[in-house]
Amino acid sequence: MKVLLINPPSLKGDIYMKEIGRCGTKTVANEVWPQTGLACLAAVLEKDSHDVKIIDAMAENILFNEMLIGIKKFNPELIVMNTSTPTFTNDAAICDLIKKEIKTKIGFVGTHVSVLPERSMKKSNADFLIIGEAEYTLKELANNLPFDKIKGICYREDTEIKFNQSRPLIHDLDELPFPSRHLLPNDKYTMPFTSGKPFATIIPSRGCPYKCIFCRSGSVWGKYARMRSPENVFNEMKKVKEMGIDYITFMADTFTINKKWTLRLCELIIENKLKVSWLCNSRVDTIDEDMLRSMKKAGCILISYGIESGDQEILDLSEKGITIQQSKRAVELTKKIGISMVGYYIIGLPGETWRTIKKTIDFSRELDTDYVEFHIATPFPGTKFYELAKSKGWLLSEDWEDFEEKDSSVLCTDKLSSEDLIRAKKIAMRSFYFRPLKILKYMKKIKNFSDFKSKLSAGAKLLVSF
Repeated sequence: MKVLLINPPSLKGDIYMKEIGRCGTKTVANEVWPQTGLACLAAVLEKDSHDVKIIDAMAENILFNEMLIGIKKFNPELIVMNTSTPTFTNDAAICDLIKKEIKTKIGFVGTHVSVLPERSMKKSNADFLIIGEAEYTLKELANNLPFDKIKGICYREDTEIKFNQSRPLIHDLDELPFPSRHLLPNDKYTMPFTSGKPFATIIPSRGCPYKCIFCRSGSVWGKYARMRSPENVFNEMKKVKEMGIDYITFMADTFTINKKWTLRLCELIIENKLKVSWLCNSRVDTIDEDMLRSMKKAGCILISYGIESGDQEILDLSEKGITIQQSKRAVELTKKIGISMVGYYIIGLPGETWRTIKKTIDFSRELDTDYVEFHIATPFPGTKFYELAKSKGWLLSEDWEDFEEKDSSVLCTDKLSSEDLIRAKKIAMRSFYFRPLKILKYMKKIKNFSDFKSKLSAGAKLLVSF
């Protein structure tokens, strides 16, 4: 079967046929992220001898009409579109436009449709939604099994929306083939941390045992971490290196959740002298000096820590499960070993006031990680935070486009308005970055002209956002 996987364009902007605008690119500062999830789906289909194509319209900055020409030329029998909460309204409109032009089955995959399947069906003309882990569900769709025989989908039968039995999670992730990266525009995926050079993402695990009220990873991927073997992950790293890509970002909620696993992967990298630079996410309560030393030696150049707040009560109310002292210790150790850091903070969690916001800003300056990102708390559907915000009347909108928290806030609390939260984020970012000594440190880290251009572009976009 011919199967087309799409990361859709944005319809905002100027008009196309008086309706559709030129797409933007899903970027953060100077970043364009690989569609590794779609490449994972493609790999399972290719292994089953299906003819698969991926269109990453965002990365390639493709107009909708350009994409439509490509769709008609490929003439797929099945289309699956990746979607998210902020983009769902846009993506549903694209689904409708495609269905007017080509007669084929179209469905969505992604966290948003997994946690809100009925509402997603009602707000789109999709034929089906893939709920939860998608690889084997999509395989059965491509093998033309009837909808009513496929676990893990929601589908439309005439005017009725039907739900099938859930599909069990994949226990042994090593059984999945490596992502079909040859179908992606790999040269388009860059970020400032790689000096503008291409990078790849690798998914070493799925699921999360932690209970943070603002996260929905566990509700889709499972409430425990399913780890690929270190050997399997290492072999994928070698494949990426063979493609000429020297930077890797590990897409795991907590890369360091299992010390033995982490040390084994580092050991494989070091023993085999694999020259790659890599980035990962971690929790401040899962690292120690031995692990950090091994990670540094194996090529780790940056760790992102979810610090969230400088107020312990807010951390406790958010069920983050960490302490202020653990954040201090983790940052101290990471500095000692010489790995760069991003500190992530959230403004507007339960209990937040202007006093606690100031504590968090002061804490971010005290920790002084290399970079920070302040996010406005967003109560995404499928989280405890969403249910809390609805029950307390804090949720200002359920228009999914408003959930793109970088530009707006859908939240107010008893103490803070939506405008307060937006203003607080700007104050926090200015307070951290606009310090003479911080700017001087960044200038000293510039390695070459390419690095300079990348950092300058990221800095300019950061400045405009304030």
